[in-house]
Amino acid sequence: MLITVTGSTGTIGSELVRLLSDAGVPTRAVLRDVRKARPVPGVVWAQADLSDERLLEPALAGTTRLFLLTGNEPGFGEIQRGVVRAAEALGVRHVVKLSALGASDHSNSSIAREHWWAEQALQQTAMGWTLLRPHAFMQNWLGEVAETVRAEGVIYSPIGDGRVPFIDARDIAEVALRVLLDPEPHAGKKYVLTGGEAVGYAEVAAALSEATGKEIRYQPITMEEARERLEARGTPPELVDAMLAIAAYQRAGGPTSTVSDTVERLLGRPPRTIRDFARDYAQAFKGT
Repeated sequence: MLITVTGSTGTIGSELVRLLSDAGVPTRAVLRDVRKARPVPGVVWAQADLSDERLLEPALAGTTRLFLLTGNEPGFGEIQRGVVRAAEALGVRHVVKLSALGASDHSNSSIAREHWWAEQALQQTAMGWTLLRPHAFMQNWLGEVAETVRAEGVIYSPIGDGRVPFIDARDIAEVALRVLLDPEPHAGKKYVLTGGEAVGYAEVAAALSEATGKEIRYQPITMEEARERLEARGTPPELVDAMLAIAAYQRAGGPTSTVSDTVERLLGRPPRTIRDFARDYAQAFKGT
């Protein structure tokens, strides 16, 4: 058996590679930037740009089970569809696709629409498949949120009083591991993955304050202010629109505040909490 992981150096992929190594499973980790490769027992690194179809056969040949993950840059759905076609042609038996909550053809977010298109391609193959649809990752806070907390002690967000069951990416990786090691019970399943409670950013600020020992507060901002901040960071326009569409859903509540029991059911333990995350990543939010 050979498990291949794409997106192997990202937040979820790198944790999954570590877990597979610890489990003693032969693993191929596909990455674009070979400088990010590191010695990991039982893991062979393969450099490939998945948008180049000429590189898909050497990246996937011999794979039994595939974890499919790419970045969310515009056009990623077509890249994933190409990977799915190549995987089927090369005899891959089961694909675990990292998708997103709310993946559909009518979402206001292009990210959700592209995930849905890739899901459709996978479901139309003869391969076994499992879809993981996680909510927003706690680890996303390690970017701009951590920067503003370190510099100003403030979290900015346009979701207002919206409550979101944020999930720790380590829990997503552990669910992916369980499915990859024993895919049969999970074949044809679509798993919504969330944390154990829906929380607002005021609660996130409180958890980070407790973990860091510094006062951190939440400052709601408008959608237009959020757009300006994203554009100032050089975020591509299509991605800005997609991210703000997701924020609008979170602000409105409803389905985006719903908690799923899937993580606890599959792992046999409760999901990590925002307090667990804050404790483990406290250093990232402390000023110099």
